[in-house]
Amino acid sequence: MSAPILRVSALTKRFFGVTALDQVYLDVREGEIVALIGPSGCGKSTLLRCLTWLEQPDDGFIEVTGKPFGRELTPGGVVRRQSRRQIDALRPKIGIVFQQFNLWPHMTALENVVRAQIVVRRRPRAEAIRRGEELLERLGLADRMDRYPHALSGGQKQRVAIARALAMDPALMLFDEPTSALDPELVGEVLTVLRSLAEIGMTMLVVTHEIGFAANVADRIAFMDHGRILEQGPAREIISAPKEPRLRSFLDLVQADRRPVDPLTPSNITE
Repeated sequence: MSAPILRVSALTKRFFGVTALDQVYLDVREGEIVALIGPSGCGKSTLLRCLTWLEQPDDGFIEVTGKPFGRELTPGGVVRRQSRRQIDALRPKIGIVFQQFNLWPHMTALENVVRAQIVVRRRPRAEAIRRGEELLERLGLADRMDRYPHALSGGQKQRVAIARALAMDPALMLFDEPTSALDPELVGEVLTVLRSLAEIGMTMLVVTHEIGFAANVADRIAFMDHGRILEQGPAREIISAPKEPRLRSFLDLVQADRRPVDPLTPSNITE
């Protein structure tokens, strides 16, 4: 069994006395696709933000490719926050694609992919352009490279955001509800992209409402509620025979029916 790319231990986060993450434990192994599901407000997006250190956890530990990230335990048993330089050095190992894309509106699709490589990876511009063109072409945007975000559809913007994250050559990709901001007819194209990434062995943690995608593409599903992961296991087993009563009630609410769902067919699932 491969070593974990991501290891999360007892991760805790509070906002103004309210516990958003409560002792979260999660491993994601190399080449594995883990779908994170759960009701709105359960802490899924907060978890992703803490994993990238966009939010500072209050307690617990994160390891990325076997190295401590953000906080570490010293040989003397003291918990120490890492320096900004240490955090920034490891952060490119984790790519994240947000719900709202976060593209720079004054840059073309290609420049959105190129600029991050130059600033963060310190790549020469020519090399960054080659990498950007390669990724945008792979994602079906060869004829959209010179378009600005306002001239792209929601699905195209999402694919540019995915290309920008992939250009950093991350060990792990995080997706925060990648289809939630899309019109229903555009959901399928983004799910197709995620499936293509799965086929090339990309390690992914995907927060999703798409139960069909989770069941048919993910290797494992983790169910979260009230800041905790209550149940996790093989995807089809979790969907077909959930053990946790809260998960059973959640699935009863979000599934339109119990028939297998094509992961590329947009569902009408909502939370």
